Amino acid sequence: MADALSLLRQFTIENREYTTENDRFVFNDLAYPKDVKTNYLVYGTGKDNTSKDYYTLESIVFLLKNVELQHANYVKKAAEKGIPAISRPDRKDLLSYLQGQTATADRVDKNAPLDITMQRPLQINKRPAEDPRLDAPKFARVEDDDMQKLKDRREKKFDEKNKELGADQIRPLSGELSTEAILKLRAKFRATTRDKIVDFKENEDTPEPSTEPLPITADTFEIMKRERTWRNRTTVLQSSNKNFAKDILSILNSIKAKEESEQKQEQLAAQRSPIRDITTRAPVEGYSRYNQEKFVPRDESEFKIDTHASYHGLTLKTVTEGATPNKFLSAANPSIPKPIVAANDKLHPTSTDTSKRPSRTPIIIIPAALTSLITRYNCKELLEDLKYISTEDGKASGTKRDGDILIQRKKGNLTVPYRITDDPLRLSKQDWDERVVAVFAQGPAWQFKGWPMGGNPVEVFQKIKAYHIKWAQLKTDTNIAKWSVHLIELDQNKRHLDCARIRTFWDSLDQFIAKNKSALRY
Repeated sequence: MADALSLLRQFTIENREYTTENDRFVFNDLAYPKDVKTNYLVYGTGKDNTSKDYYTLESIVFLLKNVELQHANYVKKAAEKGIPAISRPDRKDLLSYLQGQTATADRVDKNAPLDITMQRPLQINKRPAEDPRLDAPKFARVEDDDMQKLKDRREKKFDEKNKELGADQIRPLSGELSTEAILKLRAKFRATTRDKIVDFKENEDTPEPSTEPLPITADTFEIMKRERTWRNRTTVLQSSNKNFAKDILSILNSIKAKEESEQKQEQLAAQRSPIRDITTRAPVEGYSRYNQEKFVPRDESEFKIDTHASYHGLTLKTVTEGATPNKFLSAANPSIPKPIVAANDKLHPTSTDTSKRPSRTPIIIIPAALTSLITRYNCKELLEDLKYISTEDGKASGTKRDGDILIQRKKGNLTVPYRITDDPLRLSKQDWDERVVAVFAQGPAWQFKGWPMGGNPVEVFQKIKAYHIKWAQLKTDTNIAKWSVHLIELDQNKRHLDCARIRTFWDSLDQFIAKNKSALRY
């Protein structure tokens, strides 16, 4: 059953007429009292612990009939009639809702009190009072006559279907069930069946149920206004026989056990990660010119000075660099072996301390050109804080970015270091083979000049994961489109999207390291 406000809105949109009769608004066969309250909330009520108030149907109808008046004149006219006026803040939204311009209104309270939501309209009975069918005693008597006729018709049909059969029409089934026994059983069955209720499905025997609603008078309407719902959506959820504490506690315990197991695994992983023990490192000795003698085996009894040595024919460079003393020393002491240096090691000098543990920190190479979106001035904010800043802003911050840059990536409860460099020619052969994991390509092929593998980008990208950062609004570089490069597109005006885009870089890099260089920390 539609409420008064929805019914008024329907009649207003469809341009149907409704009348006023005996302090009631009549909508065809339904009627509402004028002072009945709708579920449209009055502006300013229901806030700050104040009680809610709702407009009456009479106030809303009066607004519709005087909508062409200015608000001041409308309020004055409503006061003269003794009708509560609609406030100015509610006027525009209410008219838009009633005229169908909007599907709903903010002030329509869907949680209105029960005495508003459960109110029912009065049904107007338009049949004339002189109709003889309204005579209650006569109507009951006619109903009794119909029931008697229906009963007689059913008995007649029953008698036709269950006629008495003669003995000559029945033959015995066996020696125990003779003809007389069958007739006795049939008479007993008919006697018991007559008393039972037989449900005939024929349309002429069963009256059709009435679909018309029962009429509601003024007395029943007052009674129904005082009705209260015994069970609502709140009381239904309250169970007095079922205890959910056991099920909920079991779920919470399982979640707690899962979180504790994850914390233990992270602690074990942190303990297994190699950490250098700086307490056992041998102390660094200061310089002493007498320490040179312990590396030169010589006889303490004599100095063994080569009196035939000369600097004749040597250049100034060989003399100043100390090549001549080594030559003399090797000539004077042939027992000292000369170090053997491979051809590849000349380009990538390594430390002679073989006991030193190799580093497990991954290396990421960025372009040295300041025209790239990632440079040494903003790589720390981009890869560590997951937020892009321009190179000019990075320079203006005043932070010195000399040499290689060490960033700390937060991964769960752990912090993993990464080394960022823009000078790949300083890297050793061991760094290229074991530690270099990613490179940010700018576009031109000359960026890889002097790199291992002949500086061919195709061969470099097979062993190192390649990335390229560009603006999403600009066209992709031709070389980048041809190479196997992972694109990271940033929006020029939406900095809040940087975090999600940079996370794709870390996710793909973790997969690459786990597959190709799992010995590193990542």
